Amino acid sequence: MKKWYVRMFVFFTILVILIEIASVIFIPNKSNLLQFGLFNKTKYDILDEPNDSIDVVFLGDSLVYNGISPMYIWHEYGYTTFDAAIPAMTIEEAYNYSKIVIESQHPKLVMFEADVLYRDLHHIERYKYKILDLKKFVPLLTFHNNWKQLGEKDWVNPYKGFKFSSKVNGPKKPRDLHKSDMVRPIDDLNMEYFEKMMKLYRDNNIDIMFVENPTINWQYDHHNRIAQLAEEYDLELLNLNLIDLKIDWEKETKDEGVHMNYLGARKVSKYLAEYIKEKNIATDHRDDPEYSLWNKAYKLYETKLFD
Repeated sequence: MKKWYVRMFVFFTILVILIEIASVIFIPNKSNLLQFGLFNKTKYDILDEPNDSIDVVFLGDSLVYNGISPMYIWHEYGYTTFDAAIPAMTIEEAYNYSKIVIESQHPKLVMFEADVLYRDLHHIERYKYKILDLKKFVPLLTFHNNWKQLGEKDWVNPYKGFKFSSKVNGPKKPRDLHKSDMVRPIDDLNMEYFEKMMKLYRDNNIDIMFVENPTINWQYDHHNRIAQLAEEYDLELLNLNLIDLKIDWEKETKDEGVHMNYLGARKVSKYLAEYIKEKNIATDHRDDPEYSLWNKAYKLYETKLFD
């Protein structure tokens, strides 16, 4: 019996060693670590970026990472942006992610997806986020696709948090844009975390604003409360559901109108980039040699467009 335990111990010890060796092989090379962040900070993708290199952060859930393409914004405007987003993000996760962002970045603006404020913290399935913690200790999970670039001098992230999808699946029902005066309250616990997040950004002199990204699930009673919050906290509110972005909902959404595909994301991204330009928030870095890896990242992104 003791021999069985010994064999199991030896097996798992060897497995852990092999995974760690593979992780060393697949993580970005040394020159990239200097450019894209320290290896031991890979819990969140934004920490792969050079310190203080991101102009605008889009913070939120799947509406963000499906609906906003930082590489499109880079190619067309030269602004460095990043989707700091995870599936079904709660306001607690938004607060924690914000602390991570501030570890390495000091963006000129954070555009926060207001939909996050309505996700129930009391019943959320927390286990789905444990993979983020696992990636911190098993970097192979983060960099497993790097085998394609093992011989390259500089590894780059061609998506900047964006989840590319060419899938087409239009809505089964029309969008409900009927105006309502109803106001849906936000849970007290959610408000506690929102206030913590607001204090965090203001203590670090980082501007934050609300964005409501386009989706068939958008609700006017949510918007009315967000509008009240925007006034209470002196924040700008940009509701893209009330703006005609010329989105073809039949061809430019991927799951019955809930999320954009990459065609819809380009239209959302263009509007947000124009907003950034109009407000003179960011600088065009396309000809700046310090940002040359962004041009390389776009070339990799472009290959995905034409797969």
